[in-house]
Amino acid sequence: MSTGDRPRRHRDHLGRDRLGDDADPEAGRRRLPGALADALEQVVRDHGWSERLQGARVHDVWETTVGGDLARHVQPLRLHGGVLVLQADSAVWATQVRYLTGDLTQRLNTALGAELVTKVHVTVLGDERSRRR
Repeated sequence: MSTGDRPRRHRDHLGRDRLGDDADPEAGRRRLPGALADALEQVVRDHGWSERLQGARVHDVWETTVGGDLARHVQPLRLHGGVLVLQADSAVWATQVRYLTGDLTQRLNTALGAELVTKVHVTVLGDERSRRR
């Protein structure tokens, strides 16, 4: 059998070689994203990561929720157990955020679609006391 006479090789959705012209090489690829998404959702549920992943979205909605001016001077560090930890670049901005805590909490929870933020803790960049916490 010459090279031109060999049947074409196809790979199934697991990447294994399969011989035959009748197989649809795209069939496995079309199913894989859905199957992968389902598997990832199951892993997230099994490990209890749903709330943490939702909380990570705070970084995505931060600037549009708080506005560009505040976002340039105050950044979210983490959201864990309902406590949002923010880092301000100066004591002045930290104080400003402390006055806005109630409003920020409400706006962020609305943007996140769930009551994930229950408390806000503000640190100041370079403050030795905030690094020890």
